[in-house]
Amino acid sequence: MNKYGLVILILLILAFGVRAQERVVFQMGDPPGDDWGAGDLRYPRHQVFVSGLFDLRKFVVVEEQKYVCFDFQFTTITNPFGAPEGYFHQRLEVYLDTSYPGGKEDIVFAQHELKTSPDYGWEVRLAVAPFEESYLEYSTPNQQRRVTEGISSYVQPDGKTIRVQVLKELLPEANRSWRYYVLVGSFDGLAEGFWRDLGINPWDVGGEGAPIFDLLAPRWGLRSQKHQLTKGVLHPVGPGWGGNLPWLLICLVAALAVGAVFWVIYLWRWLHARN
Repeated sequence: MNKYGLVILILLILAFGVRAQERVVFQMGDPPGDDWGAGDLRYPRHQVFVSGLFDLRKFVVVEEQKYVCFDFQFTTITNPFGAPEGYFHQRLEVYLDTSYPGGKEDIVFAQHELKTSPDYGWEVRLAVAPFEESYLEYSTPNQQRRVTEGISSYVQPDGKTIRVQVLKELLPEANRSWRYYVLVGSFDGLAEGFWRDLGINPWDVGGEGAPIFDLLAPRWGLRSQKHQLTKGVLHPVGPGWGGNLPWLLICLVAALAVGAVFWVIYLWRWLHARN
């Protein structure tokens, strides 16, 4: 083997070694262009709030050797005020349902309160904000506390993904049965909970309803973002909602329905022609 072949072999070994230490626990894409909450939410009018800042495109949970990582991909990420994490605008919440049934069924932020789906309450809350304001909150019968150490966030090299690293010992063992409520809002360093609320000033969120710009949810149906936020009852995503499975099933059902209609029309015409 020449030196070039040896270099390639070493690179492959290193690549597969890194990949072997990572395990994708969950991933799901989010519809583009739905960063309007229940339908009427508007970005603040100030010029620093450019389009796409709160448009979540993908959510991924990855288990590494020392960390559980939560990746949030957006259409746009900017950092106009030099936050050390590389992002400024996004204020993120992940409510983890790590066991069934049970858990806390209230989701409270700023002056707003939502409910979770029955039986799918949350046990762990991951709050994400720039300027080292991220933390974990536990809500179980045996544990009511908040942790700020062992949690960090930064922007990935693609410039569109915020990665949040949480030490594994701070979480239950990661598994594919977990369910997630993922909320996207706007960071405000002077607001309660650092969550930018509704108002009439250029820095305030415009419109009506809870100031959640995006929610990890399908575009259509009873579990769509608009339907959930309008009703004030959220439904988690989890097993069965990863990747493109729901959309593939919808497309398959739609294709079968269209095919059945054409078959009925063809059969009717054939029978009519014979008579």
